[in-house]
Amino acid sequence: MQSILEEFAYGTVTLQPRSFEPSSAYSEALRLVAKNEENLLGKLDGEEKLLLETLIDMQGEVNQLTAVRSLVRGYKLGVLMTAEAFVTGGDLVAG
Repeated sequence: MQSILEEFAYGTVTLQPRSFEPSSAYSEALRLVAKNEENLLGKLDGEEKLLLETLIDMQGEVNQLTAVRSLVRGYKLGVLMTAEAFVTGGDLVAG
């Protein structure tokens, strides 16, 4: 196995969930989103459907941008915490 950074760079390690339990809260929320989207699209016509589909697409883009921003901020926070542990780690060792 290559290093985790190499694996990440080559796309072998991703942050996208690959599966989820059918009985999970995520699965139920996803089912309800799909059901409500289908119901709403069935009640709309031409331009209204296009507006809803555009809204859904843009919300997905906002969600992705938010996820990336959260990942970057969380990673930076983790690195700062790790750096502090190395710098002040001597405080933990009985001496």
